[in-house]
Amino acid sequence: MLTYCGKFLKFGFVLTAAALFIYGCGSNEKVFLEIDYSGASEWQYLLGADIYGTAAEPGVDSVQTFSGSLRAYLHGLGSADEADSSAKLTDDNGVRFGLKDVTFMAPFLPEDEREDIYNRLSEMQIFICENNGISLSDTVGMPGVLSGGWDIMRSVARVMPALPNAHMAVKSSWEREQRFPLNTENGKGDVLLYQFFTLDSVYSNRGVKEAALSWAFNYRVALVGDGASSSRKYPLSGSGRGNAVLDVKQKKLLKSKANFQVTHSQNANVELNEIVHLEVVE
Repeated sequence: MLTYCGKFLKFGFVLTAAALFIYGCGSNEKVFLEIDYSGASEWQYLLGADIYGTAAEPGVDSVQTFSGSLRAYLHGLGSADEADSSAKLTDDNGVRFGLKDVTFMAPFLPEDEREDIYNRLSEMQIFICENNGISLSDTVGMPGVLSGGWDIMRSVARVMPALPNAHMAVKSSWEREQRFPLNTENGKGDVLLYQFFTLDSVYSNRGVKEAALSWAFNYRVALVGDGASSSRKYPLSGSGRGNAVLDVKQKKLLKSKANFQVTHSQNANVELNEIVHLEVVE
C-alpha cells in the first residue's frame, strides 16, 4: 500500500510539473505587461545592494580591495504631481519613491564621506514614470573610488524593469534606453543605460498569475569638459543581467535582482561587482 501511494504521489508530482512547464514555456498566450503605479503610495520594498572589487592607483603595484553594502526600505510617496515643482517630472503618470531605515556600510571610505552619502540617500527621491523612465533628485556622483564605479544612487535604476505596456507572448523581447545627468567634482557628464528585455515565462503561483522576465544591460558614462580629465577615476562602462517577477493581474513588481560588473580597462582603475535586489514587503 505504501509503495502504491508513493508511486501515485510521484505520478501526480510529475503531472503537475509537466503542466507548469507547458503553461510557462509552451503557451502562446499573451499577457499585458505593465506596472500600475496608482497604488504605489502604499507600496514598500526591501532594497539591498552589495559590492566588492579592487582599485589600483596609477604607478602603484599594490591593489586595494573594498566591499560595501546598502539596506533600506523603498516606499511610495505619491504621484509626481505632488512633488516639488523644481524636481517634478513632465509625465502625469509619474510616481515618487523614497528610502527609509537606511543602513550604509563602506569601511574603505572616510567617516565624513560615509555620513554624507548616508544623508543623501535618506533624503533622495526617485521619480518613475512610463515615458521618462527613472529620474533622481540627487545627480551628484559619489566621492572617491565610488565615483562612477559604485554609483549607488542608480542602483534602483538597474534593478527596476522597464515594461512595454503591451501584450507580449512568452520569449518575445523589447528594449529601453535611459539617460541620466551626472555631476562630478570636476565637471558634468551623461550616463546611458541600455536594457534588452525578454519575457521568459508565465505561470500560476498559488492561484496568482505571474510573469518572469530577464534582461541584459550596458552602462556607459560620457564625461564632458573638465570632467573628462578625471576619467581614470570613473569607469566609463559596465554591463550586467537582471531578472524580475510580476503579478500580472495586480500589475505589480514582486521582486527583482540585477548583477552589475565593471572591469579594469585602460580608462578605469576600478573593478567592481554589484548585486542589487528588490522584494515587495506585504
